[in-house]
Amino acid sequence: MTPRLYAVTAILMAILLVAACGDSENNPQGSGTNPTASSLTASVSSNTATLTWTQCPDDDFASYVLYRSETSGIAANPSGATLVATITDLGTLTHADGGLGWSTQYYYALQTVDSSQLTAWSNEATITTPDSSGGGGGSALSCYQIQGQADASPYENEDVTVTGIVTAAAEEFYTSVTDAQIVTIEDLSGGEWSGLVLFGYDGIMNDLERGDSVVVSGYVQEYYGLTEVVVSSVDFYEAGHTIPDPEQISTVDIASEMWEGVFTAVSNVTVATDPNTYGEFMVDDGSGEGMVKLHSFGTSIGDTYSQIIGVVFYSYDEYKLNARDENDFTD
Repeated sequence: MTPRLYAVTAILMAILLVAACGDSENNPQGSGTNPTASSLTASVSSNTATLTWTQCPDDDFASYVLYRSETSGIAANPSGATLVATITDLGTLTHADGGLGWSTQYYYALQTVDSSQLTAWSNEATITTPDSSGGGGGSALSCYQIQGQADASPYENEDVTVTGIVTAAAEEFYTSVTDAQIVTIEDLSGGEWSGLVLFGYDGIMNDLERGDSVVVSGYVQEYYGLTEVVVSSVDFYEAGHTIPDPEQISTVDIASEMWEGVFTAVSNVTVATDPNTYGEFMVDDGSGEGMVKLHSFGTSIGDTYSQIIGVVFYSYDEYKLNARDENDFTD
């Protein structure tokens, strides 16, 4: 081969090699180069994590793949993590991961994939979900906070998320409103102002039972003097929690705003009036009369009970200790 032919051949081979490696327009990083990794951040509200990340600048982007694990080191062992989402839209830079466990630390990592199936990992971000059992966490408020230690809630007409323990289920409270349910919840700590009435429609709270730890969302209203949350969604519930012990109060204290929605007990009482058509009657422990209510409950003047438990409710301008069933009466 002559020197001139050898030189021409070398030039042609170099051109072909550049073409084989890909042009900068289609793959600005060049063939065999991993994509640009995103930077990942995580935040938590209630039991939902919100993940955000920076956009991949590469023209050969294919997807973002988001992983979650309860242990660190996702990039080293992605098969041991949970695949949360695969996102093929380059401009989608956030994802909400809901339904997480309570009081749990989670780790997240984002894998960027290009059209050649080459990958790059983000940093690992972590969050810890709050405790659901009374007292709130994240954006969830407590019953005490909703009540505001006043006749009217400081959150009146606002959208809220609230957490607590169910003390009375839907079938245990009477309401004349069609397709509506009443449920009561309480902070685990108990005490004054620790209870709250939930009001919902169309069976939204039918699955809730005594002892469930719940997180619900809705708006606060003062319904003829009763502070309540009108529930738009039940975000979480978990059975098997302990209901706070009933707060021991006197019969005269039944008519006190601070006990509204709270699981309470009165002791050593005597029935002072016969029940009316709504199952309402007065009892007295010597401190003064207070109203008790249970539909279709048979009692009469002079009957005595060593204890009556229930939830203090307010309707038709009267506070009343609303018993949940006949088992709330102890002779």
